[in-house]
Amino acid sequence: MLKIENLTKTYNYKKSNAFTALKDVSLEVEDGEMLAIIGKSGAGKSTLLHIIGCIDKFEKGSYIIDGTDVHSLSDNKLAKIRNEKVGIVMQDFALIDEYSVIENVMIPLNFSKKKLGKPKELAMKALERVGLANLAKKPVSKLSGGQKQRVAIARAIVNDPSFILADEPTGALDTKTSSEIMELFTELNKSGKTVIIITHDLTVADKCKRKVEISDGRII
Repeated sequence: MLKIENLTKTYNYKKSNAFTALKDVSLEVEDGEMLAIIGKSGAGKSTLLHIIGCIDKFEKGSYIIDGTDVHSLSDNKLAKIRNEKVGIVMQDFALIDEYSVIENVMIPLNFSKKKLGKPKELAMKALERVGLANLAKKPVSKLSGGQKQRVAIARAIVNDPSFILADEPTGALDTKTSSEIMELFTELNKSGKTVIIITHDLTVADKCKRKVEISDGRII
């Protein structure tokens, strides 16, 4: 379970050009939920995702993941949480084009201290879940956009994280491929994964079980 209470995030804190991106935000996400966080560009969606994913820190409030308050954790402990509890899928895929499909999926395992099994076997299982096991050795640079996003999802789930964060995961895809990717997220959610999707696309949001809207840094 994720629990955020009265959280405020200010960029350039205490400087003349300070900008408050999140203001007194509170949010709870239950285990097994499929949640859409919606809002216009600049509303604070990506900032909230960076906080939830332990990528960014904040000044005020609290954020608790599975009973652990992350606010005062060291960078090393935050990195451990990111690696073990969070799977992140980005709009631009964030893959290494020079690597093969399976090499990209194995990247989180290289930093993991969890003993989950043999890296190649785990990567292949993740690729099977997204329907790309037959392309394991193919260079990522040779894939379509939809295939790249499936690789990104496989990489996000290979460490068996507690929850999956997706930042505009269909933003670079056509309508048909977007629908296929959302079906994949739905399947992962049905298998027990908590899924949080950041989107401005209401068609995408409507496929989630719950929607939360953010505007000018506040949940409305």
